[in-house]
Amino acid sequence: MIRITLFMLLLMAGISARGNYNRETLISYVDTYFKALVDNNPAAVPLAKDVKITLNGDVKPLAETFWDGAESIVYRFDIVNTRLGDTGTEAVIKNSDGSKTMYMLRMKIQDESIVEIETIKCNKGEADGLWGVDNLNEVSPSYQLSIREVEQDSYYDLIGTAESYWRAFQTNGWPEYRPARLLPDSRRYENGMQTTGMVKDGQYESTAKGFDTGFFKERNIWDRRYPVVDEERGVVLSIVRFGIKEGMNSRSEATTHSRLVAEFFAIKAGWIQEIQAVLVNRTDEQPTNWKPDYGPGCAGKE
Repeated sequence: MIRITLFMLLLMAGISARGNYNRETLISYVDTYFKALVDNNPAAVPLAKDVKITLNGDVKPLAETFWDGAESIVYRFDIVNTRLGDTGTEAVIKNSDGSKTMYMLRMKIQDESIVEIETIKCNKGEADGLWGVDNLNEVSPSYQLSIREVEQDSYYDLIGTAESYWRAFQTNGWPEYRPARLLPDSRRYENGMQTTGMVKDGQYESTAKGFDTGFFKERNIWDRRYPVVDEERGVVLSIVRFGIKEGMNSRSEATTHSRLVAEFFAIKAGWIQEIQAVLVNRTDEQPTNWKPDYGPGCAGKE
C-alpha cells in the first residue's frame, strides 16, 4: 500500500518511477519563472539551496536578473528534456516603456527545485544592428511539432546535426571545410531579424551561402555547449561564443564584435530546418561561468 501511494505521488508531481519529469511539469516551472519575472517577485521561484544563476555570463542572485519594467511575455516557445530535467525558452518581453527585450532562459530541475538558471538578455543596440523582435509574433511550427517516436532523431543524432553547423562555421574558407546539414530552404533569425532563407536584391540568400563562400573565415566558435535537447520536438539549444581567430580581422561590421549566443536548431530527419538565435555582445575576455562541452579556445586556430 505504501509503494502504491508513493508511486501515485510521484506521478502527481510529474515524475515517473525512474525520476523523469513530464513535459507539462517542466513547462510549469518555466511558467512560474516568467510570472515571477513580470511580478518582479524572485521569491516565487522554487530555487535549490545551491542554485547557480547567470545573466549574460555573469553570476548573480536571481533578484539582480529581474527588472522593474518587465510587463508581459509577448512571444515564447519552450523545449524540454524530460529525461534530464532541462528546459530552454526563447521569449520576447514587453516593457512598461514600450520597448522589448530578447530573452533566452535555460533551467535545470532536480528534486522539484531549480538548480541552474542561465539567461541571455538583449535590448536594442546591445548586439549592434541585429534586431527584429517585432517580427516575432507567432511561433514557427518548426518549434511546436510533436514528432512520432519512430521518426524522431536520437539525442546524439540531434547534437551531431547541430554540431555540423558549428563545424561549418569553424572551417568555412579553409581546405578542411565541411558543409553543415542544412535544408536548402532553411531559415535563420538573429534576435528576430531574418538573415537567411529569403530573397534579397533579387537573389535567394541560403543559410549555407555564407559558409560555402568562406564569408566567416575569420570567425572562431568556442565554448560550444548543448545543454537542452528535445527529442520529441527535434530541437537542440546550443550556447556558444563568437570570437575572432588568432591573427585575423573581421571583414564585416556585422561580425566584428564578440558575442554570447544561444541558438535553437529545429532539426528534421537529420537536417536543420530553422535557427532562432538570441545573442548579445560580450568580449572574449569575459567568461560565461559555464563549462564548455567542446570546441577550440578563445582565439583558437582550429
